[in-house]
Amino acid sequence: MSKGGRKEEEEFRGVPWTPLDSRPPRPPLQVPPRKSAPPSCDWRKARAVTPPGDQGDRCRACWAFASVANVESLWFIHFKKLYKLSVQEVLDCSSLKDACAGGYPWDAFGTIYTVGVTTAAHYPYQARQGQCRWNQNYVLHIHGFQTLPSNETELAAHIAKRGPITVIMNARLLQNYRSGIITHHLAHNCNPDLLDHVVLIVGYGQEKKIPYWIVKNSYGPDWGEKGYFRIYRGGNVCGIAEMPLTATVGQDGDGAGGMAHRGGCPA
Repeated sequence: MSKGGRKEEEEFRGVPWTPLDSRPPRPPLQVPPRKSAPPSCDWRKARAVTPPGDQGDRCRACWAFASVANVESLWFIHFKKLYKLSVQEVLDCSSLKDACAGGYPWDAFGTIYTVGVTTAAHYPYQARQGQCRWNQNYVLHIHGFQTLPSNETELAAHIAKRGPITVIMNARLLQNYRSGIITHHLAHNCNPDLLDHVVLIVGYGQEKKIPYWIVKNSYGPDWGEKGYFRIYRGGNVCGIAEMPLTATVGQDGDGAGGMAHRGGCPA
């Protein structure tokens, strides 16, 4: 990993600073696929991932960006329609008093489940919370959301079979990130219990025998590797496997069936 310009630490705090044992209870656990994961996976190659957005300096909306991105990708995988959905609607219509002070993926998923979500073109991002302008002309909704096991082997199998997932991590090492893999060695001082940033894992791979996750961020396409970063896969680096979640879409509502993209994740 090479160093780049440092951003203020406060910008990276996208979820409240609370210990794991005081966070809201997890929703029901989703059973992962029982097949082993292929060696590599990148949903971007299937055109199942929208371009990285930019939350800006004024609004810590990573929780909404990553969760909306999860829904976008799953909708494409199930129905072959890729929408750029409205993060702003999720901010405005959430039950949070200050959505720009940070939130959790379940706040976003709960909002989309309740009111649906329209496109970003109809409800553009303003980097601040405003009045909910909900109407019945929403584009899509979800059946709910579920957590996944904190096991990176099982997470890889899930991503390869079913699609990208949201995770909450410690963003400490993203402040100086420019490119490359955030290795296990670099992450020795990245506390896995201080989870302050929500991102979307879109795939995984290996480079020079170093396994890594491919992660979509919300700092714009000019940040990192065209809006993405790679981080060591294994050992729960920076807490990336502590709180994996996914929306559920499809007729059966369990995220497992009815998928239009039956070929799985491209290598």
